[in-house]
Amino acid sequence: MKINQVFESLPLSVIIDNKILCVHGGIGTSISKVAEIANIKRPVKIVQDVGTLEQQMIIDIIWSEYSDETNEVCVNDERDFTKNRFILKYGKDRLARFLQENNLMLLITSHQYIQEGMKPFANDKLLVVYSATNFMDKYNNLAGIITINKNSTHIVPKLIDVNKSDKKNYRPSKNVSPIRKWISLIYKL
Repeated sequence: MKINQVFESLPLSVIIDNKILCVHGGIGTSISKVAEIANIKRPVKIVQDVGTLEQQMIIDIIWSEYSDETNEVCVNDERDFTKNRFILKYGKDRLARFLQENNLMLLITSHQYIQEGMKPFANDKLLVVYSATNFMDKYNNLAGIITINKNSTHIVPKLIDVNKSDKKNYRPSKNVSPIRKWISLIYKL
C-alpha cells in the first residue's frame, strides 16, 4: 500500500523547543538518547520478531506505554489486539531518568486509551493525548487536542466529544478539572 510507504518515511518523533519530546508510544527499554531516534534509517520496517536494536527502538517508539504500576520497565500481560505480541510498559523512574539525561521537561504520547481525552502522569512529566473519539464506536470517550504556544510556555487543551454538536464539538467536562489545572502551569524554560 502506498500510504504505508508514506508512514514508513515520516519522522518517528518531534522535539519542541528542545524541551518536549512527542512520540506515538514511548521510550520502552531501548532508547537512551533522543539522537538515537534521529539516527534510525528510513523508510522503517516494523517487524514483530525483533532482531536488532534499531528494530526494538522502532517498536518502543510506536507501541510502548507508560504505567504507574511499574518504576522501570515490565512486559504487560495483555496482548496487543492487532499484532499478537506483548506491550512493553515503562514507569516513572525510567521516564524521569530519560528526561533528565536528555535535558527534557515533558514527554507527550498518544498510544494509550484515555477516557478523558488527555491525562498527565508521572508528576507531570508525561502527557497522554488520545485523539480518537468514541474509540471502536463503543467507548464514548473524549478526544484530546493540544496547542503549545510559542516558546513552549503554555499548553492549551481542547476536548472533542463527537456525541455533542454544541459549541463546535468542543466540550468542557467536569472530570477534566485536574487536567485544566495541570495544563495551566507555565513552564520556566
